[in-house]
Formats: sequence, C-alpha cells, structure tokens
Amino acid sequence: MDSSAFGNGVASGDPLADRVIIWTHVSGVEPGADATVSWCVARDHRLSDLVAQGTAVAAADRDHTVHVDVTGLEPATTYYYGFDLPGAVSAVGRTRTLPDGHVARARFATASCAKFNAGLFNAYDRIAERGEVGDLDFVLHLGDYIYEASNTPPKNQTPGADIGRPFDPLHECVTLTDYRTRYRQYVGDPSVQRVRAALPVIPALDDHELADGAWRGGADNHDEALYGPWADRRSAAFRAREEWLPIRRPDPDDPTRVYRRVPLGDLADLVLTDARSRRDQPVVGAAMADAARSALGAEQREWLVEQLTTSAAAWRLWANPSVLSTTFSPDVPEDLLEPLRKLKLMHPEEIRCDPDQWDGYPAERDAILAHVEAEQIEDLVVLSGDIHVGMALDVHRDSFAAAEGRTPLAVELITASLTSQNLDDKLGYAYGGSRVAQDRFVDAFPHARWADFDGHGYLVVDLDHERLEASWWFVDGVLEHSDGQFCAASYQVPRGRPELVRVPVPDRIVR
Repeated sequence: MDSSAFGNGVASGDPLADRVIIWTHVSGVEPGADATVSWCVARDHRLSDLVAQGTAVAAADRDHTVHVDVTGLEPATTYYYGFDLPGAVSAVGRTRTLPDGHVARARFATASCAKFNAGLFNAYDRIAERGEVGDLDFVLHLGDYIYEASNTPPKNQTPGADIGRPFDPLHECVTLTDYRTRYRQYVGDPSVQRVRAALPVIPALDDHELADGAWRGGADNHDEALYGPWADRRSAAFRAREEWLPIRRPDPDDPTRVYRRVPLGDLADLVLTDARSRRDQPVVGAAMADAARSALGAEQREWLVEQLTTSAAAWRLWANPSVLSTTFSPDVPEDLLEPLRKLKLMHPEEIRCDPDQWDGYPAERDAILAHVEAEQIEDLVVLSGDIHVGMALDVHRDSFAAAEGRTPLAVELITASLTSQNLDDKLGYAYGGSRVAQDRFVDAFPHARWADFDGHGYLVVDLDHERLEASWWFVDGVLEHSDGQFCAASYQVPRGRPELVRVPVPDRIVR
C-alpha cells in the first residue's frame, strides 16, 4: 500500500498519565483542500489490539498536519499508533504514557541544538534505538529543535559544515511559509523520523525556533526595515512550531506559552520554562544588574517559584534551556579567553559575561535562588542546553562560593549539542583537542565538576527515590553516518544532598 502521503512520518508528544498527542502530515493534497484521515492506537505493533480510533482533519490552514489528543489511556503503558487514507497507510509509531501515583523509576533522554547544516543526526538514531527496546520513557528536547538561520549566516553565527546539507530555504526564515518549509526539511530527515516514531517528545523552546538572540520585542538580526514587524515573524514561528511538533497548548488561549509542569507521579515534577520569548532585551553594562530586568517575565517567574515551592514530588527537575550557572569570571585566565568566546560563554569582545544567558539577568537569577535557599527547596536539578557543550555544575547564588566549601542549592546538568558546532568544530581540532581548555575551565570555575567542549550527543537521566544518575553519551561524529557512541561521564546526585558524585560509566546501554 502507498505510504507517500505520509512521507513526513509520525510522531507523538506531550504525554501525560492518561493521554498523548499523536501527529502526522498528509502530502499531496490539493492546495486549499482539507483531507480526512483515520487513526488508531493499539497495544501491539500490528495495531490489532485497539484501544482507541477515530478520524481527524488534515486542514489546509494548518499545513495539512494532524494532531490527535488521545485520552483514556493507562499510565506508564506503551502504545502503538498509525494513520491511513484510502489507498495509503502511515508508518507505525511507538509512544508511552507517563506514570502516575507511586513511581519507582523513570528514565529519559535530554537533547538540544539540532543544526541541520552542521551535521547528521546520528544522536537521534542512538536515542531512537534506546526507545525501540524500551530503554527510555520519553525525550526532553530543550530547544533549538530547528535553526531558522540562513545557509550563509551573518558574522555573529557559525557557518554550517560542507557536507551537502544546505538549509531549505537557503535564506533566514521570516515568514510562515519559510518556517513551515524549514520544519518540513527537518521532519523529512530519516533520523528525525526515526526518533519521532520511537519515543514521545516533551519540547521546550530556545531562540532558534524563533530567531537568533530572540527576546519579546525583537532579535539580534531582525531588521524590521527588511523583514517587517517582529510580532508577525514571532507569530509565524510559533504557529509553524505548533503545527509541526506533536504538542498541545498549556494555555488554550495563548499560542506562545511554552512553560508548563509535567508530573511524573510522586517521583518528580518536570517544570519547563521559556527564557527567550518573554525576556527583556539582552544588554551589556550596568543596566544588566537592574532588579526589574527579567529573563522569564513576571508571570512566568511567579509561576516557576510556585511550582518549585509547592511540589511534593521526590525531585524537582527544572527544564531550563538557557544555562543558569555563571560561565564568566573577570579573572578568567588568558588562555581561556578564546575558548569561552568561541563557545559564547562570555562576551565576544570585552571582558564581560555573555548577556544572552542567565549571566545577563543576575538580579532575577539571584531572586529565584534566594527563594530556593530561604524555603529550603531540596532535590532540585536544573537541566540545561543551548551552549553546545556537556557540563556538570554545582548551583550557588554566588558560583565562586563553591571555593569556600558552601553547600550547593542544586545541581545543573548541561547536555551537549546534537550537531551544533562546539569548540573542536570551531577551531578545527580533532575530538579531544579541547581537553586543555575544558580542564582549565573546571580549574578556574569552582562550581564546575566536569566539562566536555567537543562531544555531540545527548544526556540520559535515570532517577528513583534514592538517587538521580546522569550519563553523557556522545556519538563518534556528525559529518558522516556512524553507529558508534560512548559514555563520556556519569554522575549521581544522592537524594537529600545536592552533590555531584562521579560514578563509573555504564558498561551497557539497555537497562
């Protein structure tokens, strides 16, 4: 039977204990016309043991994408799903609902920064392999799911790799058609299709889903004289994201709201925030310390504090795409200046912090951490991405207080990029060529426990009521297809003690 009508595959996302979104796209429909598809969810891959079925419309004004919020499902259960039209059938997807009540254990992958023209998505294949054998419950995607960039970017962005993967369209995405075309390119990639079919995704947001350096009123390279009003571009970006990702709105009346809480029974509350689309414009200088400046916006900040305060789960997992801990010191060693600038961990020209990260919003960061300290909020783990490197960090109100032996308030785990260029890519090293720089970073920043500036891959988070374990898995490379991967480091965080304890790397992949 023909499957070309479903050539962009299937996906699932935003799982809860009793429901999950299933998604597909229908190709070949006449412009302006809708199409009706049938869907089903079953307990088996053959789709014979049905638990739900129905029809849905692939509407022209939604770019012929289909979203079905399948309800009435059982917690912590694997399901299979598919779509069909007369004469056409989709691939079969695999998904899983979240647990409820008392939850003994959860395990998921964390990923970030998938730049199409920088490399092949080998890491998605490795995540998918784990999903296909039941090793993971879901994928937490911390943003930069797509890159809006031009194939010949401006000087403040890194060019792609010369491997025959140009962006489509070649120019920077500005209009709804541009963003839709870019998502279609990503979703057409076999590795992307594989991981989307293997595991449900819980997506956050970073700036490249909108534009590089985005804030609520604009972006670094958005010139209204060339591109028109920022509000129109922002709206187009959010609309295409909603169409092409398997997501539901946290607030049905607000298509731009990303922040939300995802409960994992009594084991963990996963709290996702958006530090891009609602923030004040990044600035340099004394204004940066203004107590009124915000990365989250007042409404989201109050919501975050409430979630952290009222959570009764064993763990609080803050999915925070923008790095929370400081990555800058005015006393940074001379030989670290180039590496930190290349990685955008400090200002590209001056001896200052990078205003784009939480370092650029110090008053708000301190207010949040002061609340964590005052309320004695325990077992807080911050999950971050964006900076294209892997790191394990202690979280302090004053990061350099770590040198004085103070107890951290939390720990921060940063996943490396899937493909986006890190230090060896930017400086032309082989993997491991940045070892001196990353070791110097750990020496110079007392809250840093481990760093890897070269690897591409993902982070596996495995937690129970006694400990959380994080393992950084890196692929052999991204410039050609490869099946190889290795675990670069593993750390445990004991329950009740915000301490990063180095443990042996796993000797196997499947639990």
